[in-house]
Amino acid sequence: MDPIVTRNLVRYLTGKRLIDRAGIVDGGMVLTMSRSRNRFVMLKQRGGPSYFIKQAIETEPGTRETIAREAEVYRGAFGDDRLRPLRDLLPEFRLYDAEQGILISDLVPSSETLTAVHKRLGTCPVDLAARLGAALATYHAIRFVEGAPQAALFPQQPPWILKLHDEADLSGMRRSPAASELVDILLAAPGAGALLRTLREGWRRDTLIHTDMRWENCLLAPKSEPLATRRLYVIDWELADIGDAAWDVGSMLQSYLAFWIASMPAGSDPAALFAGATVPLDDVRLATAAFWSAYIDASDAYQGEPHAFLARCIGMMAARMMVTAFERSAWSQVTDPTAILLAQTALNILADPDPVAAELLGILDPAPRTQAQAA
Repeated sequence: MDPIVTRNLVRYLTGKRLIDRAGIVDGGMVLTMSRSRNRFVMLKQRGGPSYFIKQAIETEPGTRETIAREAEVYRGAFGDDRLRPLRDLLPEFRLYDAEQGILISDLVPSSETLTAVHKRLGTCPVDLAARLGAALATYHAIRFVEGAPQAALFPQQPPWILKLHDEADLSGMRRSPAASELVDILLAAPGAGALLRTLREGWRRDTLIHTDMRWENCLLAPKSEPLATRRLYVIDWELADIGDAAWDVGSMLQSYLAFWIASMPAGSDPAALFAGATVPLDDVRLATAAFWSAYIDASDAYQGEPHAFLARCIGMMAARMMVTAFERSAWSQVTDPTAILLAQTALNILADPDPVAAELLGILDPAPRTQAQAA
């Protein structure tokens, strides 16, 4: 880690009374730094609290705005009764400094992402899927009035993929040869533009959404405990918005299908791909069905329209799968076969969504179970 950055950060945290000099002197402090859109610092103390520090990078456009948005989520969750449903899913909020573009929360100790959990197990635990469904329903219970003015931090815009075919300039998307090829596949697919446009036109703006809901942004801790007793955290709320719950639900459903697809061997024969998957589709179906049941059972907003809501979730799932394919290609020189397979699967789902619920997701009846059925 850059010693100048380290010194400045330690001085800053000392001034904010988040750390003390005794911890520095006795050598019980470790700092590690990484970056993507922002600078991330993990500070661990042997004899005191540990922190996750996020700081905007001035040369990266929009990073101050996204950190401010995440800070608004944290401040709301810990200070606004309307956002209380979020509180149990977040690490403890410590500080937001708008002038410095710094957000500080507690570091989740001994944590493991859901991506790591699923890769380690090689399967999809049904109980964990149900917990995820209930967690999403918890924060989707935060409601906003459709069309009403909201904080300017929340742009209330649908994801970029829903506008792909209507963008005049796609040069920013063609970051690499692989990304350019992926964009061309999506643009050339018959009817894809109209189907994505329909999803965009039906976009709702009535609840808090994470927008980047995926396994990498979900943590379980501590690792020493069984999965069932670990606490679930949802992190990285930079892209949070007032939007459509179907996007977050579809995003999580596609995480399961993407896990299955990524386990397939390289090749072009569909039968060989399915047969060679190391993650059985039956395991995925059980998990996605449990996720859906838990979500819809806990959802006051969508229990009355489960079939229509599931149809929208499947459309959003396909769109989010396209985003995943693009993310795998964004900076690659060579085409990733899994990215192509994800894109093709997404286009097939978008074009023919009717059999998807039963055949891919294992959802035979979208409606919530009655108490008698549950018993």
